[in-house]
Amino acid sequence: MPDEAQIQNYDVVLLADMARSSDAGLRLRHEMLALRSQGYRVGLVNLAPADGRKPILPDISLCIREGLADPLTPGAELRAKLAVVYSPGLIKEPVKDLAGFKADKVVLVLDRAPNLGQMGLWLSFNVGQMILAPTNRWVRAKLDELQLPIEIEEEDWRSVARAIRPASDHRPTARTRVLGRISAPGGAQWPTTAKEIAATYPNDASLDFRVIGPPPSEVVAKSKVTKHWSVLGAADTTVARFLEPLDVFLYFPSALTPEFPEAAIATAMASGKLVVLPPRFSPHFGPGVLYCEPETALAEIEQIFEDEDELDNLREQARSYAALLFGQDTYLRRIARLIGRPAAEAPRQAPQAKKSTVLFVPSNGVGLGHATRLLAIARRMGDGIEPIFLGFGQATGVLESFGYTAEYCPSYSDIGAEIADWDEWLRYELGDALERHDPAAVIYDGNHPTPGLVHAALARGDCRLAWVRRGMCPEKPSPYLENSRFFDCIIEPGELATEYDTGPTALRRHESVSVAPIRLLDKEELLSRDEARAKLNLSGDKPAVLVQLGAGANRDILDLTDRIVTELQRFDGVQIVIAEWTNTAVRMPHWPGTKLLRGFPISQVFNAFDFSVSAAGYNTYHEVAAFGLPTIFVANRHPSMDDQGARAEFAQDNGFGFDLREEEMHLFPSLCEAMLNARANAFLRQASRKFETENGADEAARILSQMVLGQ
Repeated sequence: MPDEAQIQNYDVVLLADMARSSDAGLRLRHEMLALRSQGYRVGLVNLAPADGRKPILPDISLCIREGLADPLTPGAELRAKLAVVYSPGLIKEPVKDLAGFKADKVVLVLDRAPNLGQMGLWLSFNVGQMILAPTNRWVRAKLDELQLPIEIEEEDWRSVARAIRPASDHRPTARTRVLGRISAPGGAQWPTTAKEIAATYPNDASLDFRVIGPPPSEVVAKSKVTKHWSVLGAADTTVARFLEPLDVFLYFPSALTPEFPEAAIATAMASGKLVVLPPRFSPHFGPGVLYCEPETALAEIEQIFEDEDELDNLREQARSYAALLFGQDTYLRRIARLIGRPAAEAPRQAPQAKKSTVLFVPSNGVGLGHATRLLAIARRMGDGIEPIFLGFGQATGVLESFGYTAEYCPSYSDIGAEIADWDEWLRYELGDALERHDPAAVIYDGNHPTPGLVHAALARGDCRLAWVRRGMCPEKPSPYLENSRFFDCIIEPGELATEYDTGPTALRRHESVSVAPIRLLDKEELLSRDEARAKLNLSGDKPAVLVQLGAGANRDILDLTDRIVTELQRFDGVQIVIAEWTNTAVRMPHWPGTKLLRGFPISQVFNAFDFSVSAAGYNTYHEVAAFGLPTIFVANRHPSMDDQGARAEFAQDNGFGFDLREEEMHLFPSLCEAMLNARANAFLRQASRKFETENGADEAARILSQMVLGQ
């Protein structure tokens, strides 16, 4: 006999294959939330198959993180008032490590017709008194046919429906309609041919169609029916997170399906989603669902979205009948009937107010642009939010200098890896960071929102995902641009030269919320002319020029700087300061008669200078324009870069700067003469005032704060 002190006692123990692709994780989560609300002590046993180990479903992981249930050690001595086994018909062999488990009652929740062999298998475990609980009338009818000498629950064991949180208010209104479906593995979950699938579900880019659990590959192998679908794995997202952005839940299986995603359908109904099902499901789900034949589904969906009153009526019916047919109270009355109230309710402590953590993820860039924009936003996020940085570039020192926790995750270019291989590792590393910091949101600034980044965030379930997506992208689009559909909010930092933007994101502005150009500093944070010159040890009565050509990762800035310095030194009395980027790929040598400026942010000392010679990266370009620093732009026109050339052309076309191509350096001396001419310099400064804007970082911080805090 085991020592009583070693026995773990629970009110309810839930047993299931917690890695199987389906909506089972959502079903268990909603039951756990209900049980915990009444103070029941809940344990979890994973009935993992013997053919390998898989990660448990994200919904279950979320429950464990929230302390809703205890994961139980295999082989432990366990006692429970009630054991609930889900989908026992899937168990084809004896379950290991149940010898020490005893329960007063064992409910087998059957979502498919059982066979006598499987029932005998469970009876052989001798865990406790067996009770059969069919999930629907079709399974109940099969049970009645078998005439098993085992008690059957009088009412079906239905899922608990709970409304999920609404989608972010900052999703664009002019967006593609989102349809989705969830299913367990197997051909019975789908129409039997690719032609039937194509007639039932969207097969072009006019609708955003997402699935968890795709059709069998042998059915669609020679067709393009899934070409435009977003196919996610069970480990890529929680079911609730998957349902959140959907406008329509669409489910048409074959006529042979032994189970259906009841928890997902009921939750979609409770959340006011439009649910579309075949007519044979109407006895189970009741009113509030659009019942139709598969070949007419897409047309009927389009029709009902054109009738807002009818759509609102259907959604309201769905909410009402979800509460009636899948309500939590019904479930809890069943549990109380089976085992009574909990002997001692778990202590309920009032939650302590704490700051919401936000994980800022700047990509690795040629310069510091991605990190600087996120830093600008983080500084303005407000007292209720704690920013933490996980950067792919080597900017941790800069971020920490502003008082933030910053971690470094090497980019694929840093370690010389293929991006697909690196992305698998990123998902693990980012998942680890999410586990440690438990952020309310991940905010990414970069060009490539890879699947690893997206799925790591979606799998958290309660974590929002935002993208600060700069325009002026190279003509060749990112292979991951379509992942924009998974973001709760996309913010596009303003561009003065936006009318010159011909990149791939220029056609996708409907996805984003535009703000004014984002700058790290506001004008009042700059040092005065006298303060800046004193800090740089510059004479107060001689002209000064700042040379800031970027980090030098993809162009020869040493040769270019040498040519520029040589020409500048021909002008008597000009004080030359050369900026060296914090993350530069090339260390600047010392040119006699010049000063080297290291540190961050460089814009703090802009008032020290009469003009600058600069690249046209996003941050530098908008800083010199906003702070009225006349500039000769020597844009980096490398094809991998954002369109610096367009920015430089816009500045020249609008009179607040000059566009100087590297092959036209013979024009540099005459441009310097104009910069050193008081009247010409004043004209440039005056012209830049037409483009003074508010700092978009304030608006971006406000939007993202609302998203994080749910306001």
